[in-house]
Amino acid sequence: MTGNAFIENLITLFKLLRTENVLQTTGTPHPIIVTDADRILDIFNEITTITEDEFTIYYKDHETNDVAEVAVLMDRIFRSYRDERTPKIIEDDNNQIKYEMGKEISEHYIVWLFKKIFEKFPNIEEQIRKERTFILLSNRSRSLLRGGHRFGISNTVEEISLLDIMRKVVDCGTLKITKLETSRINLKEAIDSFSYTYMCNMNIPIKIYSVEEAMGISNIRQRETNHDFQAPKRKYNPNLIDYYNLAVSSEDPFVSFISYYHIIEYFFDEVYREQQINTLKTSITGPRFNYRDDEQLFSIIEKILKDNKSVRENGSGNEHQSLNYVLNKYISDLDDFKQRISNEELNFYQNNTVSFSKGNIINWGNDKDKILKDISNRIYKTRNSLIHSKSSKKDMTYHPYLHKTALEKEINLIKAIAECIIENSSVLIDD
Repeated sequence: MTGNAFIENLITLFKLLRTENVLQTTGTPHPIIVTDADRILDIFNEITTITEDEFTIYYKDHETNDVAEVAVLMDRIFRSYRDERTPKIIEDDNNQIKYEMGKEISEHYIVWLFKKIFEKFPNIEEQIRKERTFILLSNRSRSLLRGGHRFGISNTVEEISLLDIMRKVVDCGTLKITKLETSRINLKEAIDSFSYTYMCNMNIPIKIYSVEEAMGISNIRQRETNHDFQAPKRKYNPNLIDYYNLAVSSEDPFVSFISYYHIIEYFFDEVYREQQINTLKTSITGPRFNYRDDEQLFSIIEKILKDNKSVRENGSGNEHQSLNYVLNKYISDLDDFKQRISNEELNFYQNNTVSFSKGNIINWGNDKDKILKDISNRIYKTRNSLIHSKSSKKDMTYHPYLHKTALEKEINLIKAIAECIIENSSVLIDD
């Protein structure tokens, strides 16, 4: 993206009018001149060479000190117009470092943040009326300019900085860490240290995991809805409904995935015992079974012992094996299962492994047994990546900063499994 394209995107987003190289607002009681477009262009050119790491940028301040700035969760402007942020400034003289949180977002960071949004949704002309992020930002700018007094802007203002508009429509705060030239502190380590200290003392989260979250935009997954539904005809397990409700209501894909997995896990003990019993019944009721044949009896015992090799103390079987049993029992109609997933998602699962867990691709052209095995492997590896954080397996461990978007793509697969289990374990209401 070029600097000029960036400025044009801002003009489109905030519905500004350009007349003889002068920018003005539209839809306000009176036109307001919008300034600092040239300054933004200069900043844009500067940030193309800065170092960035997820939601942190590193740059030099006007005194050539090294600065790290990262978006953080804090009080939200658009939730409480009257409350003003109280900046928190902590100076560590021993280590020659300064922490600032709640002050005005720097010019560098606000320009960088909008650059990230425009890069994520490049066709702003096409998406401004349908992409939720752009709609909210555009609506915020309109509220800001029409009801400026609520945001500390005079109703009689004749000009406003484009940087101020950008700052005020973004419901965001930052943590800025500045170190003097003599400081030997690592800025990335300083961010982590401050984050933990803040959360430990304040008992509230601070880290940001998406560009939408950085802008104060709830990143609720878009869901298809069907308003034309009938009265229920079946009774569903209330324990499973609680897990399902938690999964659907959560904005965090980690919570959603684990909640859906709990629905699958609910039947692990039951299906494992069923499988062991069926194995025994099949063996002793076969036409060639002879209870006087010790070798035959010992062979049956060996088979059961083999299946119980990884049995836990609570009596349930090997988790991955139990997962296979559950899928085979409750996904009876593979076509119905696939209809719960969009064609785009089916193609994604067939052509892409799970990046952070190495979860298997699912070849929908295989027979049912192989498909269910692929699904089981994909789900189980992803579950392990979420649950375990062994230092020896860092390349297969889920990291919220890095993998949240990738995990979101796995939600509809495990959701479809959970729905099959809930529905196929239900009974008619009049039973």
